[in-house]
Amino acid sequence: MGDIVDMRGAQGTGLLAFARYPDLERAADRTAAKIKEGFMEMGYILKVARDTDILAGSGYASHEEFAEKRYGLDKGTVSRYIRIVERFSVGGNSHVLQEGYRNIGFAKLSLMLHMPDAIAEEITENYSKQEVQAIKEEVDAEHAVSDIEVAIEDAGVPEKEKAGTMLERAVRQLGKEQQALYHRLYDIYTVDGTAAMVMEVMAPQGDAVYMVRIPGTGRLMLSFSVDAVSVTNVRSGDKERYAAKDVLAAVIGIMHDGSVRDSWQQEYGEPMDPEATDTPRQDADKENRKTEPAKQKEKRKESKVVKAAPPKTPAKKDADMAHEPAGAMEEEQLPGQMEIVDYPEAIPDAHYEEITEAPPQEKAMEAAGVSERPEEDGNVENFQSMEGQEEKPEEIPDRKGNLENDPELEGELIWMEFESKLSYLKQWAAVWNYEDVPGDCLVRAYHAAIDMAASIEKLMNAKGVENG
Repeated sequence: MGDIVDMRGAQGTGLLAFARYPDLERAADRTAAKIKEGFMEMGYILKVARDTDILAGSGYASHEEFAEKRYGLDKGTVSRYIRIVERFSVGGNSHVLQEGYRNIGFAKLSLMLHMPDAIAEEITENYSKQEVQAIKEEVDAEHAVSDIEVAIEDAGVPEKEKAGTMLERAVRQLGKEQQALYHRLYDIYTVDGTAAMVMEVMAPQGDAVYMVRIPGTGRLMLSFSVDAVSVTNVRSGDKERYAAKDVLAAVIGIMHDGSVRDSWQQEYGEPMDPEATDTPRQDADKENRKTEPAKQKEKRKESKVVKAAPPKTPAKKDADMAHEPAGAMEEEQLPGQMEIVDYPEAIPDAHYEEITEAPPQEKAMEAAGVSERPEEDGNVENFQSMEGQEEKPEEIPDRKGNLENDPELEGELIWMEFESKLSYLKQWAAVWNYEDVPGDCLVRAYHAAIDMAASIEKLMNAKGVENG
């Protein structure tokens, strides 16, 4: 009977011998699975160490101390191990991943911890880490938009644009955002193409994700597979599933007779971009060919994730930004902009150390030249120039004097103080959830909120606004 034989060498070394190839193959498969998903076993072990009294008498005060001193695992890694077990394992309390999350890997599952279940369940092993990161950025960008902002958007959307299924609305918005893709779908429409042809264009590698943002609704995520598509509302988690024939019908619904440009203009009420002849992926490939001539013949793998088109910035807003204080502009973050906290493997703990640091107020104050934090009573007088930097008197007010003589500068400082606290609280809310937030982080957030309220009160006093 063929099996693994344990052979002991002269020095007691355990050797594995195999009677036949199938025995070797099975052993190799078991070992590969352990290597690939061994983090699940460690996560479960650490969860048991955290949730039971098994460490009593071991000499370790906590599961974190145990993991750090024995295995060199920092708090952030320990947290991610355990959270992955709780979120993605069978029953939420085992070392075995649920079927839908197998073979994805630790790095991608760590990113998926920041996504709602409705989004995470659409991600399979076929998506790369960079593609999962792109999806996470879209989720973060949508969550950065408040419900009030979405409600204001919705008030300005014509009723006719709110009609239709989630799929029909998503396809219509996708055609508007991705004119080159609309062009390719129009070619299929003109030859009475099939649903299979449409799916081939939408997901040439078998599966794909498109993000679109509809004013008044938010981002919709279209997840394509070989013969089906799901549409998920990123904000609410609502999801609808459709067959390929439904996608074909939705595509036909945004097409009109005439040329492709006539069709697009009739659908969206504005001229089509004259340069909309290639897909976004083809455009990127063209740019690569310009900068990498030696690799022109190399076949590049297209990304399976297409992000939502950024909102158009009104001209007035662009003009206003030119007059913003330099410090305030540096603090601004664009939707989808990547930070180091988005890469859990790049820092010891994206969920703990990064957010437990003091709010970035000191950085903003330093950029403005403030040597000490303003007093709580609102008297901002301790204001000195930064050493080693030249200042032009005609451009920057004298910062050694009393700010009461320069109310505009004082207002800018208070506004920077407010923005730094707001930025900190946004980052804090994006990282933690109710179940996992540590008590010390709650205390920091509480004090940051108090400081932000104090900044608002200072601004009200500066502008003579009464709190009625």
